[in-house]
Amino acid sequence: MEQNSISVRFNPNKRNDILAVNNTQNLLIGLISSMKTGLFVDSLETGIEHERLHRLLAETPQLKQEAAIIEMLSLLRNEGERTSYSILIPYLLTANNGDETERILRERFFGIELFIRKCNNLHHFITCIKADQTIKIGEEELKRGVLAWDMGRMVCLTRIAYDAGFIDESLAWNYICSAGQQCIQAFNDWTELGKSFLLGQAMEATEKRKQELYIRLYRQATENPNSPWKKRTLK
Repeated sequence: MEQNSISVRFNPNKRNDILAVNNTQNLLIGLISSMKTGLFVDSLETGIEHERLHRLLAETPQLKQEAAIIEMLSLLRNEGERTSYSILIPYLLTANNGDETERILRERFFGIELFIRKCNNLHHFITCIKADQTIKIGEEELKRGVLAWDMGRMVCLTRIAYDAGFIDESLAWNYICSAGQQCIQAFNDWTELGKSFLLGQAMEATEKRKQELYIRLYRQATENPNSPWKKRTLK
């Protein structure tokens, strides 16, 4: 994919107050998710009208009450997809192909159809990446895991929940700062973080077009000179 085919999708809040450096950096953990959803990329406020905020929350059926939203945010902060990823990745790395991985997992575990699906999705994504050679994801990236996927979603969900009136500003920044702290410890730069995000979405994305969309967003975030990731380092 050539650089000139990557369209600009960064959406700044033109009325945004100047944030502390660490707050801006923590918000950028959710850059790709913000781009995907159409949120402002540089403020706690999302720039989304109230009705659409509730529609976004309704896309996950259980997110209809404040308690359920806080429970989901806590799940993403403490576990998310990291647990299932850490279980399946050793099998994915040692098996010769997707069928062998599935056979091994079925022998090792019982009643894990969802787990199998995530593994197959991830295997398909890695195979396509290797064939396309647009993005290099090697064993080190695989071992690094999917923390950025959980943290990116947590940042965006936090902002949506705040703007929809479900949580207050103090709690919102608590979750966003937690995402920043965990990612700064886990990654050296935005490129590593972005690849971790891609691996996480690959576990969920069953359609090729969705994976291609996230790859385009990743490339925008890491290659476009107007990207907030190009203007501020992770550390």
